Amino acid sequence: MNFRSRTRLLAFFSSLVFVAILVTSGPVRADDAQQADESSSKWTEAWSMVKVGALWYLSYGWGESQAGAFNGARVERGYLTVKFEPVKWFTPRITIDTHQDDDGNWMARLKYVYGKFRLPVESAWLTNPGVEFGLVHTPWLDFEEHTNLYRMQGTMFMERNKLFNSADLGVTIGGLLGSRLDKDYRDRVNPKYPGKYGSFALGLYNGGGYHASENNQNKVFQSRLSLRPLGMIFPGLQFSYLFIFGKGNTEAEPKYLVHDLMASYEHEYFVLTAQFATGQGNQKGDMIDADGKALDFRGFSVFGELKLPWILSSIIGRYDYWDWDLTDESISTKRFIGGYAFHFLKHNFVLLGFDGVTYSDERPMTWEAKVTLQVHYPL
Repeated sequence: MNFRSRTRLLAFFSSLVFVAILVTSGPVRADDAQQADESSSKWTEAWSMVKVGALWYLSYGWGESQAGAFNGARVERGYLTVKFEPVKWFTPRITIDTHQDDDGNWMARLKYVYGKFRLPVESAWLTNPGVEFGLVHTPWLDFEEHTNLYRMQGTMFMERNKLFNSADLGVTIGGLLGSRLDKDYRDRVNPKYPGKYGSFALGLYNGGGYHASENNQNKVFQSRLSLRPLGMIFPGLQFSYLFIFGKGNTEAEPKYLVHDLMASYEHEYFVLTAQFATGQGNQKGDMIDADGKALDFRGFSVFGELKLPWILSSIIGRYDYWDWDLTDESISTKRFIGGYAFHFLKHNFVLLGFDGVTYSDERPMTWEAKVTLQVHYPL
């Protein structure tokens, strides 16, 4: 066979091999593409169930405390939240809380980790009922912090006075009273807790709060009822009542009782709240007298926000009065908080604030001036 014949034969067999590769590899590539599409679709579906959130308070403050003068930058809170919704009726959540303690040490702990079930029992009088189980929201602070949006300046009234904090191990049941308020109100004023006639939450908890272990076998009952008496006409007006009953979180189990009544009014251009609290003891169980009896307490707080949306700003003010023991020897405190907030991207804003406390005894006034950046995602 001459060279030309061998070349033609080699070309013929090469063509056969090429055709065979095309024939055999075509379906394989199609299968691979299909598998890749299915895998991509599964990842897309999985990620569509996941929601990631962040809330950070980054501050620089200076002032005078009982320990002396201070001046410095702080990361007061760094919350990272992951939620997922595999089905409409079940939404698990985990939130990690990172912050610096008073000694400047970095601390990370769980704030929330729970499964939330949506209950299929909606009616004309009940909307969006649900149950949280695990390390959950307690009934009050999440509600108050969506009325007074300035948790970044410091804790709310009752938490500031050492009554309780915002999460605990246990179970919380809650929902809205009536149907949801119309979309226009939710967009202009407040989308949270939008029941036409109010909302409620109640639960049973270990009693130590989210950053303490349980030191006894007692369980603490907490409940909140919020009513909009004129929900059809003045939906911004609400009256809220908090009731807590249990024992303080010590082996001695001192009494722990809280009654709090708050009136609030939310408008597109302002927010006003006033509340009065009374009771005995606290969550930690450390507010006791020499005989181990829980101290009586009484206090009130007023808060106002003037919204200036045309310059993306708000002016806030708050006044707290608090008295532990209620005897002639008791020491009361008066706190004033004021500030100016610039909202540069929805819930992302900078607060220039002042916080001062005076005491009924001979202790000097303590105060802090602070610049705080709130970073919030999603917007």
